[in-house]
Amino acid sequence: MRAIYPGSFDPFTLGHLNILERAVRLFDHIDIVVAGNRSKQYMFTADQRYRIVQLSTEHITNSISVVSFPGIVADYIKDNKIDVIIRGIRGSSDLDYEIKLEQYNRKACFAETIYLTPGTEHLNTSSTLVRMFLQTNKPELAAEYVTPNALDYIMQA
Repeated sequence: MRAIYPGSFDPFTLGHLNILERAVRLFDHIDIVVAGNRSKQYMFTADQRYRIVQLSTEHITNSISVVSFPGIVADYIKDNKIDVIIRGIRGSSDLDYEIKLEQYNRKACFAETIYLTPGTEHLNTSSTLVRMFLQTNKPELAAEYVTPNALDYIMQA
């Protein structure tokens, strides 16, 4: 069974990685889709976000593909015959948004959505927090939330 783990990943965090590492045990293959959303302002370009995901997941072999996709994720799902959408949720505020997204995806591409919660050590991990630390020149705090090789890349970008 093929799955997709889509997100803007601005940037990809240890929380995202925790979800992915657990999901690879459930599926034959997972496409990690670095998605674009025209209504969002990104700190990192699509190419940079793609590279951060690659660096963060380089220890996972054979069962994942990292893909940059600027279009609508539902189109990618249909075109690639994906069965399941993987989504991470940290709490009830995430769930409200995710339920609306699930309803759309079920109609648009007929894929089922499964939700995984991160390990307790990642419940407060967010890309927003990482961006805040980076924007305030506190990379040592951002280091708690991203892989070391991703942080090295971010600091050079």
